[in-house]
Amino acid sequence: MPRTTSLSRRRLLAAGTGLAAGLATGCGAGAGGDPDLDAAAEVPTGDVTLDWWSFRMATADGGDVRETLVRAFNRRHPNIRVNLVEAPANTDITRTTLSTAVASGAPSPDLYMGDVAWPAQFAYNALALPLGSLLPGAFWEGFPDALVRALSFEDEPYAFPFYSDQSYLYYRADLLDKHGLAVPRTWEEVARAATAVRRAGDADMGLVLQGAVYEGLTANVAELVADAGGTVLDPTGGRVTLGGAAGERAFGFLQDALADGVVPAAVATFKEQDSTDAFTGGRAVFLRNWAYVWGVVEGAGSPVAGRVGVMPRPGFDGGGPGGHGCLGGWCNFVNPHAAQPGAAVAFARFCAGEEAQMIIVRDTAYLPALSAARASDEARGSRTPTLALAGEVRLVARPTQSPRYPQVSKALYTQANTVLSGGTSAADALAGARADMAAALRGESL
Repeated sequence: MPRTTSLSRRRLLAAGTGLAAGLATGCGAGAGGDPDLDAAAEVPTGDVTLDWWSFRMATADGGDVRETLVRAFNRRHPNIRVNLVEAPANTDITRTTLSTAVASGAPSPDLYMGDVAWPAQFAYNALALPLGSLLPGAFWEGFPDALVRALSFEDEPYAFPFYSDQSYLYYRADLLDKHGLAVPRTWEEVARAATAVRRAGDADMGLVLQGAVYEGLTANVAELVADAGGTVLDPTGGRVTLGGAAGERAFGFLQDALADGVVPAAVATFKEQDSTDAFTGGRAVFLRNWAYVWGVVEGAGSPVAGRVGVMPRPGFDGGGPGGHGCLGGWCNFVNPHAAQPGAAVAFARFCAGEEAQMIIVRDTAYLPALSAARASDEARGSRTPTLALAGEVRLVARPTQSPRYPQVSKALYTQANTVLSGGTSAADALAGARADMAAALRGESL
């Protein structure tokens, strides 16, 4: 770790401890009416304005749920005005812009939405306030373990959960019924069903997923490795654990799926939209994709609307339990240079709390991050199956626990793509991925 970064992080950790030390003089339950909420930080009693860097989050009636959340927060803290600062639609531009602004010491935005893949990178580079000393340990117990790990670096959380995303397996229920095929529970059954439907001439493609040379393939591989009982990196993010039987089974599945025609040759170029288009166009039997795709396949004008089912992803035959899904979603970071960090922490924590999370359940198509909201009667009874099934998915984090995640991800998806493009064997790609990820962890250029 560069010395300057280490010193910056130590200063931030000290700042977080200092903020926590002021709790005894905070306003407590008096300002917000919720001592458990307000005890997290020294919430100001005077008028305060916060800038929240975020993007529009549509509600079912066409509104913006951010406005609903701010109104709910102001019922507790009428003295804290939350100003919405519109973030760019492009994630990479958002990350670059925020990194530049926060690294320069800018006090605004006070808090900002970021991808769940960012915490280790932002923590390492002193771009986010450390939260461990500001919140009781019980707070983090309310969220899935995979999410808490994704938001932490060196056992210190650096972001508040906000909303999650996760992957599912979509399938053509009408085609399975037509051929007397049960909904598959293993990847081997997926392969057999896909082959049967294709041979009958009812679909051009069996299974489509995201196999291009980009981060989406990292998510797919991380899931398959978890299905086989393995991991990509150790919990600290400092050592490669991909390999052995789990790695061989995951990479071997990709190799066999290509060789047997279960996945099309074009899958090596597919991203989310490509795979979704193939499925909604009626060309594929199965689709691995994110929760939002339900709204696409059942949306107005979709040729397959009313003929699609969705389920948690299956596992491998004879392996551990299925139902894994890669973790996605967004969180809220607090700017370490914010003028009113107590107010920023209070709002970010509110967005992670039960009231806000149930607003997300009731008013939007986003998936809540809070475990209680994910398992609530309202969620489980939802007419949107991706929400109703959310609590059944075993979340799998990408190997984001390393601050060198972009390089680690590139090493993994580049090698996995060579399998899907037919350029190398599963064994050689697995060995190459291990070697390249180890080099990335050492800080070497790929």
